Amino acid sequence: MIRLAVQSDVDAIARVHVKTWQSAYRGHMPDAHLDSLDPAKRAAMWSKALEQPSSLVLVATSGSTLVGFCSSQPSRDTDATPNVCEIVAIYVDPAFSRCGFGSSLVEETVKLARPRNFTELTLWVLTDNAPARQFYQARGFETDGCTKTEERWGFPLHQTRYRRGIVP
Repeated sequence: MIRLAVQSDVDAIARVHVKTWQSAYRGHMPDAHLDSLDPAKRAAMWSKALEQPSSLVLVATSGSTLVGFCSSQPSRDTDATPNVCEIVAIYVDPAFSRCGFGSSLVEETVKLARPRNFTELTLWVLTDNAPARQFYQARGFETDGCTKTEERWGFPLHQTRYRRGIVP
């Protein structure tokens, strides 16, 4: 089931966030950084995100277990127009990957972006993260030629932007 996140979800969102990073980004980021991730710090971040009126956070559940989430907001990119929505984060617990939760989160994000007057959806992905890129491509996203390198936590993150139109 996909639904809007509420404050009581933040601890579970944070756990999924950390667990997924530690699984998906091993080999893409230093192990020491991934091993130092703290769900409590992520929970505080997600609590603030849920309070932002421009932010939309959806969660995927299997029974009573939160297994994934997707956060979107108006694009933060300097070249974006007001009709561009950005997926800021989308993660599914590795134990529930390839079960359709990620696809459902993307489609519900698209569905909810339409009435918010968005006509495009973008996201940034690590350039060398082939599984994630394949996931986005299979859901209609295409690279738009934009790349960036951000220096975070003492190491560079090389990213590629993907874009998908939202049909009214």
